[in-house]
Amino acid sequence: MDINLRFFSRLNPWLNSLLTSKATLKTEADEAQQGQMSLKTIANQYPLQARRGPITQVMLYQSLYASDDFVGREKQLKQITDVINQWRNHHGEISAIVSPAGAGGSSFLGQLPPLLQTIIAEDTKKAPMPDVKPLPSKWLLMSFYQAPLGANDAIAHVCYCFGITPPNTITETIAAINQQPPQLIMIDDMHKLVLRVMGNNQALVTFATIVMETRKHHCWIINCEIFAWQRLSAQYQIHHFIKHVFQLDYFSETELATIQTKHLLDLGLISNDVMTKETATAADKNTKKSTAQQAEQTNNNQADIVNPYKDQLKQLYTISQGHPKLASLLLQYSLAHQVDIGSDNSSNSRSNNGIDICRINSSVLQQCQDNDLFSLAEIYVHGGLRVSQHAHIFVITIEQSSLQLEYLARQGLIIAQYSQQDFAEHFYFITPTLSKIVASHLVNHNKLFN
Repeated sequence: MDINLRFFSRLNPWLNSLLTSKATLKTEADEAQQGQMSLKTIANQYPLQARRGPITQVMLYQSLYASDDFVGREKQLKQITDVINQWRNHHGEISAIVSPAGAGGSSFLGQLPPLLQTIIAEDTKKAPMPDVKPLPSKWLLMSFYQAPLGANDAIAHVCYCFGITPPNTITETIAAINQQPPQLIMIDDMHKLVLRVMGNNQALVTFATIVMETRKHHCWIINCEIFAWQRLSAQYQIHHFIKHVFQLDYFSETELATIQTKHLLDLGLISNDVMTKETATAADKNTKKSTAQQAEQTNNNQADIVNPYKDQLKQLYTISQGHPKLASLLLQYSLAHQVDIGSDNSSNSRSNNGIDICRINSSVLQQCQDNDLFSLAEIYVHGGLRVSQHAHIFVITIEQSSLQLEYLARQGLIIAQYSQQDFAEHFYFITPTLSKIVASHLVNHNKLFN
């Protein structure tokens, strides 16, 4: 009863916010004058066209996330190459890429198709080896948007990806999949399968069994968010079955500076000379040099072109802690609101070129009660929840769940995708740019655990 009273006490301010005139609401210019950017403003920058349409069970992509601006991850790419070679030599095991939300796990998967083409090109230069398994020309990328709720659902999802009719039993399913031509299969957003709803446990076990029993014939690589991985490890001991686990983290200061320098180049704020020098410097750090060469490089550096936004790049790293999308948004937002930012706001930190980077105002998180934070934790771990799923997890009514989620959406902590047919199917998720901010707050308040 206490939970309900606390919850419904929020109805008055929530309804009042609907009736407040637009003239009394704070604008982005008001925020910028204080040198700040609110979480709601960050959430609202999420592109409308990127919000998903009707939710499908599973989606297949021919090409996704590939980018010419990919930075770093050399170690992990080499590790994946070794995994593929082991599989080709009949030592196939399941691999997992584990990373915090927004750290680029999906972008890393996008580098695997060109990696495959590189391996194939190298093979053409070598003498054929009869015992080595041939590589398919393409990857199969699978991303779940709705967790299966039963063994039959799990079987149907996997069979759909292979284009086969679902058999009646899991044994027949495994046999049918093993009869398909060998595939390299990437599973993105594995955390969306870890749903604490009745029936999901059996679905997850069924799915895992299929992958385990086909790993010698097909090469499976899974991408999972780190907190969901911890839950899978604690509840299902998944780490006992997956041999190769590769961890990605947010970018280092040097890596993030490389990414943002490219953005500055695209905006026309720096010249190609700076970009060339940044790339050369990064390459030098990865190359061992003799003492004489290092001394010569030091002398040359004195004449190197200096990035005029070096101070801003350091500020972006400090604020974003290496989160690439958050840093990009902060940079673009700050550049667009320089006129609005008050000169007295950051007089102690104003850079030589007069460009200021906005800070993040996360005070709305401090106002959240425990039931809000628990809701955010479940939404974060699952990559999003429907109203009906949220109600099931927290054992509350659909109406209570709808109101609580809409409250969080109005605070700018989550984004809503509304269903036209049933409000219980409204889908709420945390935008990638907010993921690190929200996760850090939840960890600090014991709602997520490292």
